[in-house]
Amino acid sequence: MLELRHVNVSFKSECQDKIFGHTRHQVLFDVSLHVKKGTCLGILGESGSGKSTIGRVLCGLLKPDSGKALLEGESIYGSRKGRRKLQDKLSIVFQDYTTSANPRFSVKDIIGEGLMVREWREEKRVDRRKEAERLLTLVGLDESFLDRYPHELSGGQLQRVCIARAVATKPEVILLDEAISSLDAHTQVQVMDLLQFLKEKLGLTYIFITHDLTSITYLCDDVLFLYGGRVTEYLPVKRIGKTSDPYAKALLRSIVTFETSAGEVMV
Repeated sequence: MLELRHVNVSFKSECQDKIFGHTRHQVLFDVSLHVKKGTCLGILGESGSGKSTIGRVLCGLLKPDSGKALLEGESIYGSRKGRRKLQDKLSIVFQDYTTSANPRFSVKDIIGEGLMVREWREEKRVDRRKEAERLLTLVGLDESFLDRYPHELSGGQLQRVCIARAVATKPEVILLDEAISSLDAHTQVQVMDLLQFLKEKLGLTYIFITHDLTSITYLCDDVLFLYGGRVTEYLPVKRIGKTSDPYAKALLRSIVTFETSAGEVMV
């Protein structure tokens, strides 16, 4: 459904060359991936590995220096049709729910942002309050939250509202950029269970960007390991224990050590 082919991305360096002007710092090197419809692709890497840059390319915010970004075979950056298709089909859930939700907006208004996009696309008005109630129920909340404000919600509740806003546009693909990393462990599991439920109920496709391998094994079908802007491994999650990649092996060992020290057994 979504595809990158041999993508390279670089940015201007802060250090200026006295002779040749600004130099460039490359952050992605020949990255290719393919996200199948109805699946969840996990993009895993440490800070600075380039995983959020991949997210920006996939959602149309950053044109690569070279290579292609395709949605259902249509170039995202090469045609107006591809750009419009991306706008119609993709939503985003961000890491920092406190800044992605306007603190002066009620829950009804936050979800209403997504509903406005749907109205614009479908050229049809909806009963926003009634639809917001339905979406809240879908993400495990109820109508009593409609008139609350972000500061009146827990982190998990506010992220559920942000997920409801993303779903409100009726997307086919949702990009989740570190969407659970700011939550405590118990709430992370609850939100991942919600995401799995929505994926199956609505037939969604996910791109799940994270630095946490445990969440990858919990939620994703395939995993792409990214190190220094390069893909080091790309395989189904069910085969992750058979990886031959040194970086992936090191991450697996670190999780086993951590879980064992906590008195838990990793399966």
